[in-house]
Amino acid sequence: MVLKELIAAASNFNVQTVVLFVVVLLLTIAWIRRPRNLPPGPPAWPIIGNARGLQRGALHLVMTDWARQYGRIMSIWMGPKLAVVLSDIQAVKEALVKQADCFSDRIEPPKLFGEGMSLKGSVIMSNGEVWKERRRFGLSAMRTLGMGKRSVEHKITEEARYLLECFDGEGEKPFDPEHAILNAVSNIICLISFGYRFEYSDPKFARLIKLVKIRLSTVSLNVLGIFRAYFNRSKHTGLLQGQKEIRNFIQEIVQEHEESFDPNDLRDIIDMYLVEIEQQEKNGKTGEDTAFCRTTLWRSIQDFFVAGTDTTTNTLLWLMLYMAMYPEVQNKVQKEIDDVIGSDRQPIGEDSNAMPYTNAVLMEMQRHRPVTPSAVPHQTRYQTELCGYTIPAKTAVFVNLWAILRDPKCWTDPEKFDPARFLSKDGKTVERPEAFIPFSFGRRICMGETLAKMEMFLFFVNLLQRFTFSLPAGKPRPSLEGITGVTLAPQPFEIVAKKR
Repeated sequence: MVLKELIAAASNFNVQTVVLFVVVLLLTIAWIRRPRNLPPGPPAWPIIGNARGLQRGALHLVMTDWARQYGRIMSIWMGPKLAVVLSDIQAVKEALVKQADCFSDRIEPPKLFGEGMSLKGSVIMSNGEVWKERRRFGLSAMRTLGMGKRSVEHKITEEARYLLECFDGEGEKPFDPEHAILNAVSNIICLISFGYRFEYSDPKFARLIKLVKIRLSTVSLNVLGIFRAYFNRSKHTGLLQGQKEIRNFIQEIVQEHEESFDPNDLRDIIDMYLVEIEQQEKNGKTGEDTAFCRTTLWRSIQDFFVAGTDTTTNTLLWLMLYMAMYPEVQNKVQKEIDDVIGSDRQPIGEDSNAMPYTNAVLMEMQRHRPVTPSAVPHQTRYQTELCGYTIPAKTAVFVNLWAILRDPKCWTDPEKFDPARFLSKDGKTVERPEAFIPFSFGRRICMGETLAKMEMFLFFVNLLQRFTFSLPAGKPRPSLEGITGVTLAPQPFEIVAKKR
């Protein structure tokens, strides 16, 4: 009996060994036969590629370090997957504008990300005609609901009053501003997407925005990091459970809208989406592969919610931290606020035209700490030539915004936080250098750029009109390294808000 078990075990072992050998052999052959005339890049191992090197630090920092050695366009291997990294504004223009048809697709995220990062229903991650339909709808819906108009401006200024009250309630004690800023920014996209806002003390909503924050700070664009998270079962299970909660939260709101839907009274993006679904169903288009589908509606709304929350929140948090660390910059912004607006009324969007220094501070913050330093990866649709190199079909393409916004060929003393770089010599007008692309570039440029700019200006100016920010006395200076996930967020910090 024992002999039979040993023979069976040996047989199984041999089968497993042969299968493993064949898999490794095939992968090695594929590696050896990889395309020629690729852009230069760091030496890579078969199968695992540059995975070990990519673990040396944050993805955007590692890629920027390699770009100094291998140039503005380089190849890296994320496991067996080829990726091309563009670290130069001219290379980005060549790819995303001149060859937009080839370079405008998105990569398909690994299944282990969960349905929250899948293509089905997504506005951000979809491709082809489905993406074009969803993007057209998204832009049209946001314009209809007031993006860039007084109606949205009114929503932001009203929300700013709630934010000021929240900060005022802290007295002059040190506090972490993250929850309040996150709530305020989230409420703008909630008003547009859901038709209503949430109180800062609402525990259910606090749970939602916390889950979104955790997901974006935990999920990495680094392939080896992804697999480490996957094999860390407790972390991976927690991420999937969090995603399920996000889905359930949004689906409940969608169901409420379906029950009270009136095509003659469209309240928000969900209602407008339901109109598109009904129109497609009348035309005989149904199923999850169509542009508008009931079962994937929640996924589209999640895109609007996440994209409209985390990036603007992080920029405002970086601004709060930097104003506390650079009091001379804060003083100049406040002087401009006093000269243009005074203290008797709330700021309005038109004030921006007369406030060049404030705009320069906002732009320098986006350059110095871009909240999407590696952007969302693209993918080539077919094989092409770029900057003299061959780029195969289905190649992942990273736009290295961090490197572009710090390129010494484009920026003087790029590591320095210096708002004056965006001003004319007389300081009266704002100048926008060619390499300033914090919202990315081309057909996939951020759909909510106009809204984000309005929010950043109005929230920032409201806060500095009312308060002067400083760091808590006697505490260590906060780190400026940031937390890198899908976005770049500041590490938790405390500030003191002194009423002016």
